[in-house]
Amino acid sequence: MFTTAQEFSAFGQSQFDKAVRFSGILLASAERLATLQLEMSRKLLAENAQTLKQLSAIKDPKALAEFQTSLTQPSLDKAFAAAREVYDATLATQTELTSFVEEQVAETNKNVLDVIDRLAKNAPTGSDAAVQALKNIVTSSNAAFESAAKTAKKVGSEFAEASVEAAETSAKAASAAVSRTRKATPSASA
Repeated sequence: MFTTAQEFSAFGQSQFDKAVRFSGILLASAERLATLQLEMSRKLLAENAQTLKQLSAIKDPKALAEFQTSLTQPSLDKAFAAAREVYDATLATQTELTSFVEEQVAETNKNVLDVIDRLAKNAPTGSDAAVQALKNIVTSSNAAFESAAKTAKKVGSEFAEASVEAAETSAKAASAAVSRTRKATPSASA
């Protein structure tokens, strides 16, 4: 595969660069998620402190019930916003990793074709058809992989996005129904 020490050295450097890039993608992902977690923790701490202050100021049971009702929808909205942010961060990492893998597959296929070309130069006369068949197999395999990867990416992202949207819609509808029920209950007893 390698005809000179320079080719071997270049290959080693290339593999090192790939490992560094892969590590960088993973570290950036961990950093995104850690930053997101810290931001959410800070917000939650501040909101809980504010809620506790408001709760300590409540003196009668009716005001307490109204206060509890007023917390439901904002809490659900915040939970869905947080889930959406985590989903987006995870999707960004998945996109970067997918791109990295696709580049590696393309590079590997190019290297295989280069090796086939080298073999063809030293192949016996009349083996042109076999060499061309090998090249066609590699090219066809690469095209099939690219097509499958594109389809999987499209279907996967559409499915995930639809699932997230459906979950948000269902939760908002359920939350609205709970809010309507709670608002209707005090009116009925009054």
